[in-house]
Amino acid sequence: MRSKSTKISVSLPNEIILEIFKHIPSRQLTKFLVLSSTMNTEIRKILVKRFNDAFRNPNQRLLVMITRYVLDFVPIHNTFDLGFKSLDNKSLIATFQQNSSQRSGMIGPHNKRLWGFKLRGDGILRENPINEPLIYTTWDSPYEQKETRIYTFDSNTDSSHPFIKTSFVTNGAVRIPCDDCEEDKGAWSYKLFNNDRKKKNGNFIPKVELEGRNEKKFNGPTQEIVGILKTARVQAPMLLASIEEKKKDRYVGGLKYIVMDGGQHLLKRKRNCVIS
Repeated sequence: MRSKSTKISVSLPNEIILEIFKHIPSRQLTKFLVLSSTMNTEIRKILVKRFNDAFRNPNQRLLVMITRYVLDFVPIHNTFDLGFKSLDNKSLIATFQQNSSQRSGMIGPHNKRLWGFKLRGDGILRENPINEPLIYTTWDSPYEQKETRIYTFDSNTDSSHPFIKTSFVTNGAVRIPCDDCEEDKGAWSYKLFNNDRKKKNGNFIPKVELEGRNEKKFNGPTQEIVGILKTARVQAPMLLASIEEKKKDRYVGGLKYIVMDGGQHLLKRKRNCVIS
């Protein structure tokens, strides 16, 4: 009579497991952050090293595009160029901030002149210079829903390659005040979660948190509220995944390329804007 064979599970040494983890993409690697406290610490070390290798480079930037709709159908786009500030090694939240000394209409740490944004749809977006504030008038509602899209990009370029490809990170609807609440001196923040159900859990870490400040300004006899995006905090694994997977924004109004000064001449020669 044939005896039944028994299957014996064999545990791999932690050293071998960690060596395997070093070759797993960041998006999948985060799924193993439930194994054990010791293993979680080692996984975080891998993610932190990858992040530092990519974002300690000052040319690696974060671009935030905020779109609001006047009278529900006229889109107004504002884009903000943010540089890396810090990384929390425990929560894996990366903080990016706008440099207050950066000149309007220029991008990156070396203040290269921006010409426009090539959208996935038709045309070039050139409505507002980069880092221009969101401007509200007295007839704006106190809170206005907006669409926010976040990208990573490498600002290092030259005159012979005046296009910068963007990598899509995430998007979501945000509600930013259109006034300057005196209680918090105009400061505002908004958090984006993966879904509304998890938002109810106070311990759940948001995928994105945006912070800014609104101020009153007088444009002649007209009073306006000027809003600036100051800080964006994003989960580091999401940023790593955007670079590793070269994610593209499929939305027709999403950014495809950042067109630097001089890029408009190349656009005229390349009808479909296929840049190698």
